[in-house]
Amino acid sequence: MKPEPHFAAFPMANPPSYSRWLATGSTLLALVGGGGVLLRPFFEPRVTALLAAGVLLAWFLALLVCTLSFRLNRHTAQCYREETQQVSQAWWAQHRRQVALVESVLIGAAGTTDLHWRRVLAGKGSPPSVQEESGGQAIRLLQVFGADLVERERQLARQLATTWQQQRKPAALPALQCYWQGSPAGWSAFVQQMAQECPDVQLPEHPEPWQGMASLDAIIERLHGAPAEARILCAGCQSSASSRDARLPAGEAAVLWLLGTQGGARFTCGERFAAEQDDLAEVALRAVRQAELEKQAEACVAFSQPEVTQLGELGWPLNQHQQDAYWGELEGLQAMVVQTLAACHAEQHASPCAWLASDPDHTLALGVVQPDDASS
Repeated sequence: MKPEPHFAAFPMANPPSYSRWLATGSTLLALVGGGGVLLRPFFEPRVTALLAAGVLLAWFLALLVCTLSFRLNRHTAQCYREETQQVSQAWWAQHRRQVALVESVLIGAAGTTDLHWRRVLAGKGSPPSVQEESGGQAIRLLQVFGADLVERERQLARQLATTWQQQRKPAALPALQCYWQGSPAGWSAFVQQMAQECPDVQLPEHPEPWQGMASLDAIIERLHGAPAEARILCAGCQSSASSRDARLPAGEAAVLWLLGTQGGARFTCGERFAAEQDDLAEVALRAVRQAELEKQAEACVAFSQPEVTQLGELGWPLNQHQQDAYWGELEGLQAMVVQTLAACHAEQHASPCAWLASDPDHTLALGVVQPDDASS
């Protein structure tokens, strides 16, 4: 997505001072009249009259040029304003394009179904226990075994495929593309398990790597104008290594999206904030404008961002559905998790839900998920 266009102000010409022009004209007229009288002994009356007419004509032409220049400047400014408005409107129309979350699966230590996540969002579910590992603290799934992180990710991938089959019973999947967040070994395990669970689902050997909001941008562009049955599969698994120096315990999760043009909560591409070059207040306002809301959404699913504290001051309810204690450190999967939870909240309450997480290439990413048109 290209950045929002900004245009310099058009240089506006000052309007002619007609009082000065009239004063100048009156002075010239007086000088011409007086000069004609004084020069009458030296020049013929016809020559004197021509000189006077020439001076007055020059004054009139100068006034005419000044007036036309001013009117032309105003006309050009109006054309410039209309053209920049058209460019800005076209950018916003593209920036507000959406995709639908047709199906989703979210697996974490606190649950595996929508019912579990609705309880978490309602504040009824207790955070999972934190385990002590040799490297530090961690939040782990009890149904995943072993200390090797690659093997744990393989197990998460297989569980993701099985849970999707149990929850949604996917039929043949004419996916335009597949994206994966995680290791190649995890994708291979996911493909193998899907071949057993749903032989009709054909998945590529090498998926597109998930790159956060940049990938979501590309997906929205790809699905814009696509047939109603078009689908794009996005999935990922993460099992983070524990560390004594980490701010959060190591976490692990698996998530799956089946995106289409309609039929579920609606995602936009969201906004990204880079601390070294962006103003957070402007980015937050742009996220609200992107969702076509008059004010911030009343709910926000978020991971804490200690380096950014101004959003709370801007009215974002960051502490309402904070997810640190339920997931731990998820690295590149963080945004997909909170977006899935925000979609669950939006569908349950039929109202927009904001989300906030880290992004691979920026300080953080944020946005708003809208409920499905049919349910709102």
